[in-house]
Amino acid sequence: MPFKAASRTALFFLLTFLLLINSASAQILNVERSRVERDSADYFTGKVGLNFSMFNRNAGKNNPNNYLQLTFNGDVAYVSEKHSYLLLNFYNYLLVNYDSDELRNTVASNGYSHFRVNLLRKRRLSYELFTQVQTDKARGLEIRTLAGSGLRYRLLKRENSGIYVGTGIMHEHETWEDPDEENNFTDSDMLKSTNYISAKAALNSNVSAEGIVYYQTGYAEMIDKWRNRVSGDVALQVKLNTRLSFKAGFSGTFEDEPIVPVTRFVYTLSNGIQVQF
Repeated sequence: MPFKAASRTALFFLLTFLLLINSASAQILNVERSRVERDSADYFTGKVGLNFSMFNRNAGKNNPNNYLQLTFNGDVAYVSEKHSYLLLNFYNYLLVNYDSDELRNTVASNGYSHFRVNLLRKRRLSYELFTQVQTDKARGLEIRTLAGSGLRYRLLKRENSGIYVGTGIMHEHETWEDPDEENNFTDSDMLKSTNYISAKAALNSNVSAEGIVYYQTGYAEMIDKWRNRVSGDVALQVKLNTRLSFKAGFSGTFEDEPIVPVTRFVYTLSNGIQVQF
């Protein structure tokens, strides 16, 4: 009997991990990947996706584990002659019901909504305004809101390549739940410097790569220290033939002074084959 209970527990955590890791890569917000670089103006563009799945796995004759997952993503952009407007949305909801003898539910949801305006977008030096709301309950982040502005500078631009840097200032509010003490929440309000460098390149006709690194820092009076957060997202695509491509990606976040005791470095490593019809 203890072996069966351990097997059910292991199965639950394995399946939950696989479901979360499948969507974790979207949690690192890569604004650059969604920018529009066309020369034309006065048009809308975007994409919307919705995925729903529900299934169960055996955890004993009368104890099935039930899983429900809902994932939504929707990006839309409007490009005018001088400015561009970008709205990015992602949300993943996972409900796990297990151990029907003593009904227990686990909810792991994460997502964000990000709005960004790029003023005077065609100039080498342009200006940005942005705001965002985010949640990641799997890590204990109840809510994160921010708003700010900054400068964006084009270091290099070619037909299929580009390097950009950005710097700005923002106000950030976060509410975290202590993983060791249920319903114990900690709030943080900080003024932060936010910076990034992004690059994309077509290395040849078959290989392309892109990446972005963010660095955000601010002085936290509650601990009398600077809090630093570094996050990044890198992707590589190799065209194998006219229909098949290999894609690999890595994303991660490091925090030197977490607000609550959570893992300082979290990452996602993914790879796969893409088929184009």
